[in-house]
Amino acid sequence: MKSKKDPLLELVIKTAEDKKAVNTTVLTLRPPHAGMFDHLVLMSGESNPQLRAIARELELRVKRSGIKGINYEGEVESGWLVLDLGTIIVHVMTPRMREYYDIEGLWGKEAIVYHV
Repeated sequence: MKSKKDPLLELVIKTAEDKKAVNTTVLTLRPPHAGMFDHLVLMSGESNPQLRAIARELELRVKRSGIKGINYEGEVESGWLVLDLGTIIVHVMTPRMREYYDIEGLWGKEAIVYHV
């Protein structure tokens, strides 16, 4: 289900792969939820330094691609960082936080799910 038509999504996935993120999952929203944003991308890092590295590299590469207005929320120590790229929301989480909040479970029925 990986879309070659969305260069920003491809950039996010490539960055996750390059920074060794694990369990990367793309949720593509369907109506009526589509419109808030197109995709949720969830990925995990094994440590706080890796979370920071993934988020910083995503932010850097997206800015280099010409996208402006990136919003970045969260603290590495919390185990959960969120990058709002406009049409894509990226969650970078520790496996423990990801399991606890179960975002896939919340949105999974409303989305087409693709595991990278």
